[in-house]
Amino acid sequence: MENYTATPSLGMGKALQMGISRLTDFSGRSRRSEFWYVMLVVLLLDIVLGMMLGAMPLVSAIVQSAVMFLGLSVTVRRLQDTGKNGMWVYASYVLGILSTVFTAVSGIQEKMTDMADDPNALARLFEHESGTMMTMGLLSALFMLSSFIVFIFCLMDGTPNANKYGESPKYVER
Repeated sequence: MENYTATPSLGMGKALQMGISRLTDFSGRSRRSEFWYVMLVVLLLDIVLGMMLGAMPLVSAIVQSAVMFLGLSVTVRRLQDTGKNGMWVYASYVLGILSTVFTAVSGIQEKMTDMADDPNALARLFEHESGTMMTMGLLSALFMLSSFIVFIFCLMDGTPNANKYGESPKYVER
């Protein structure tokens, strides 16, 4: 670190411009500021579309999975900036899609919504749908674990020197 100087953080406009211009670029590295600004826009878009399509669970699941793709390349580049393999992101992405689509297709979401007023309904639902509930729980747990790992990696500072993914977008050698 002694031979490197950090360049100033990217502003929101520049970070979004860089992120959007590299939407399908899975090579290289991205700074934390680029990653967080792009993910803020992806999250807001996901929330708005989720609310708009809430009455159609399968359509909502498909659209939200597509929106997740908008943050995929910048997340891969963010992990590569820290020297980590982008496969962590792909695994988390696939688990998220599987979990979301399984929940929508299984019909369990509607059944859980319908039983909100009955305190014993959850026990009956689990009794009749135990395989579905266990599968949904396992997929959700794996997705949350992989997402947490990716999140921690995204918080880490990039390596100041060049790594196998390219030169540092933040640090310059003195």
